[in-house]
Amino acid sequence: MTIKNRFLISYLSAILITLGSIVLIFAIITYTTLGEVPSFPRIYRILTTQRPLTETENDSYAAVNAYLQESPDQLEMPLNQEILQTIKDIEEKNLNVVLRKDDAFTYYSTPLVEKSLQAHAPNFDLNNFEPTGTIDNDGHFFHYVKNDFQYTDGSKGSFIILKRESNLIEFFLQWGIWVILLIIGVAIFAFWFINRRLSQTTIRPLLALEKSTHTLTSNHKISPFIVETNEQKISKEVQQLQESFSKMWTDLQLSQAEQQKYEDNRRELISNISHDLKTPITSITGYVEGLLDGVANTEEKRLSYLKTIQEKSLTLNELIDELFLYSKLDLNAVTFTFEKIDFIAYLNHLLEEYQWADEIKVTTNFPSQPIYAKIDPAQFNRVVSNLIQNSIKFQHPQHSPQFCVSVAANGSKIVVIFSDNGTGILKEDLANIFERFYRSDKARSSTIKGSGLGLSIVKQIVARHNGTIQVASQFGQGTTITITLPLLEEKNE
Repeated sequence: MTIKNRFLISYLSAILITLGSIVLIFAIITYTTLGEVPSFPRIYRILTTQRPLTETENDSYAAVNAYLQESPDQLEMPLNQEILQTIKDIEEKNLNVVLRKDDAFTYYSTPLVEKSLQAHAPNFDLNNFEPTGTIDNDGHFFHYVKNDFQYTDGSKGSFIILKRESNLIEFFLQWGIWVILLIIGVAIFAFWFINRRLSQTTIRPLLALEKSTHTLTSNHKISPFIVETNEQKISKEVQQLQESFSKMWTDLQLSQAEQQKYEDNRRELISNISHDLKTPITSITGYVEGLLDGVANTEEKRLSYLKTIQEKSLTLNELIDELFLYSKLDLNAVTFTFEKIDFIAYLNHLLEEYQWADEIKVTTNFPSQPIYAKIDPAQFNRVVSNLIQNSIKFQHPQHSPQFCVSVAANGSKIVVIFSDNGTGILKEDLANIFERFYRSDKARSSTIKGSGLGLSIVKQIVARHNGTIQVASQFGQGTTITITLPLLEEKNE
């Protein structure tokens, strides 16, 4: 079966099933509640005459009926002030009141039209078998509840409480049949139009697209999935499908190159890890063998060997710790405990130990007012410590190392600037310093200690704080690293 026929059958089935389900549900509900499946006239009576009264209608009916029970003549003109006030209270509830004596309407609320009342008012029924219903007054439908009675002089009387029907019910009662017929006609026309458009915009382009797949070979240099046809007659979805097929073909062509790139990165990563792990292990092994072979034949040499072994072991342990931390950060497995702190007081406390250190001079430029941020103090310690340690590692041989930390509030951000007077970074290395295991020392010699993971860890920690990090440097003149963090208002939690 063709896709066109399937669409047609699907449309017809959906329409028939929907209509059938609505009729069936309606029949089950009415049968269980009324004991019968009502006819259309019965449904009309349910909608008009058998609608339950609202609480306001009941209360208003009871108020007027109380005067009737005392004496029917109280509802004869002229009305006393108490009854007039009661009617006024009823009318303030968006209800209308009508008093009738024989064929004359002695009182009716302002919105009502007397001529329309004379034409459409319900007939007298002293037994009050059908006290509720719906009447038309000047083109508007009102739901009413009435009580027919006799005055003491024998004339017939009525009081009627009316409530304006909603616009929707009013419209349905007046134009419902014509609306249904119009909907059926529009549905038939829409079915024909949709079927015609479907064939032009979807079926034919899909058939053309299906044919193009048969010409697909691995030697194609241009995507065969863009079918040349009148674009104005192609549906947007089919155009998107054609573009998706074309993109898929392009992605398939690029997949091998991308896979090769990933494979090269993986090999380089393994090579870097292997080199950085093997270097201290080789040194440790060599010094241990020297101790075992008796090369260190004096106490001074043995202590030197043991000190070197300890140093290499610590370096190896530091590398493993950084690698483990980086892996956990990469997998979002590190738990961050954020708290609101005075960022200035926090940095002062953190930098206090470095300000008395001999190996580097740390200066600060902080505002006098507190600045609040929401950070994880333990994790952010790693950021500051790593940047200071990098300044020490890459200090300029002709200058004493200096490290300056500046903080300023800029709009909704905290700007933290770390600058030093070290060796700086080559221009070609700036774009790569945050990559894992990247070192400007391509030979990865042991003269410059470090795993190449420190700045990668710094970047990930800053990112978890919803911050950014940027670097600017000139080789031989130092480096400046700028970190921005969200500013937390003092009144905020």
